[in-house]
Parts: sequence; structure tokens; C-alpha cells
Amino acid sequence: MKKEIDQIGLMLCDMQGRIFEESLLKEGCSSSIFIRRFMNSRFVTRMDKLTFINESTTIDEIFKELDDEYGKSNYGKIKFSNEEMYWMGYIYRYLSYVFQIDSKNAYKIIKGTELRQLFYAYHSLDPMNAIERILEAKSLVLDKDSDQLTKEGVSILRRIRQSSK
Repeated sequence: MKKEIDQIGLMLCDMQGRIFEESLLKEGCSSSIFIRRFMNSRFVTRMDKLTFINESTTIDEIFKELDDEYGKSNYGKIKFSNEEMYWMGYIYRYLSYVFQIDSKNAYKIIKGTELRQLFYAYHSLDPMNAIERILEAKSLVLDKDSDQLTKEGVSILRRIRQSSK
């Protein structure tokens, strides 16, 4: 179910964008590796659930927590630009927040390298517009309620059943 972006959501988007951008200086691994680790981390799970809001965690502490969880890595050398990283972090958080899905699923929908390829085409769009285009290109619908999805599923099954007779 889709939810409207609010002030808290915008602050979270900005924070995650800044974390992604800061990773260029703090992490030894490639940007793709950082994104994969971050989007599957315990910290991002707390971001998804909004439980970290009551914590007084600095960006340095977030990177230390990631290192503790995954270990330090120098794997990969390709670093994305500051602008790409900020935008990607912002878009991932916007997607998670508005559609109320966890970051792991947002990452499954669109991997970091794939999202990077869309930067130049979509970075000047409103975040919701960019996300809608990404979802449309993947033929994904995330904002329908479960009753609507059930009705559509039953309709499709009936058509399949009738065509096989």
C-alpha cells in the first residue's frame, strides 16, 4: 500500500543519500559492494522499522557497524560519483518508505549497478516519478491493495481456465 512522503520520510531519504555519498570516503570496497552490504544490513533494517530514530548514531558509527557486520573489504575498485551515490541512496529510501517495503526487497527490485545506469535519465525527475518509471519498466505494481490483487489474480485464472477448454 502506497503512503505519501512526509517530513520524516524526506529526512530519511536525505540521510541515506548522505550515507551513500560518504561511503566513497569511508569504504575501501567498490560502490556496488557497499550498496549491497548496506541494503542488507542490520542498520538499514532499523531504518526500515524507524527504530533507529531514537538512537544518536553518527555516520562514522554506521560505517563501523557495517564493518563489524561484514568485515572490512577492499574488494572492487569502481566508485560511483558523489551525485550518483546520493541519488541512489535517496531513491532506495524513497522506494522503501513510500511503498512500505524493506530495503532488502527494494534492492531485489533494482540492483545498484542497474540503478546507476538510470541516473542520467532519471536523476532530474521527481523521485516518485523516477520510481514509477522504474517499476513500470519492470512491469511491477507495488501500490495495489491485497483485495485488488486477489481480484486480478482470480480474473487471470478464469481467463486461463476458459482458454484451455
